Amino acid sequence: MTFDEARAFADRWYAAWNASGGDLDAIMACYDPLIEHSSPFIARFNGGSGATLRGIDAVRAYFARALVSNPTPPGVVRFSPMHLTLGTESVLLLYRRWTGELAGEVFVLNPGGRIVRSISHYG
Repeated sequence: MTFDEARAFADRWYAAWNASGGDLDAIMACYDPLIEHSSPFIARFNGGSGATLRGIDAVRAYFARALVSNPTPPGVVRFSPMHLTLGTESVLLLYRRWTGELAGEVFVLNPGGRIVRSISHYG
């Protein structure tokens, strides 16, 4: 993956999340059907059932609940990009959440540029 390809991916991912109310279909278009997603917030939103989700349906349901239960205030950007780094098979996006919290997402992408593994970090 080139830096330009990583930037195009990041732009697409941020645009989907930062769309008014979050564009769930555009968000999910970034993810492979076999996605494995880990986040410290998963257990909180899923009633303590673990921190990793597997499969597009589970991730979609989780993101849908998160968008409804954590709406972005009007006129506020949900995720403000700060930095992008490129690995051999992955991209790291560093951003500030609308809450002011620092966040980082590690994304492992398939050859088509869809996320097959994501790991969320919050500080």
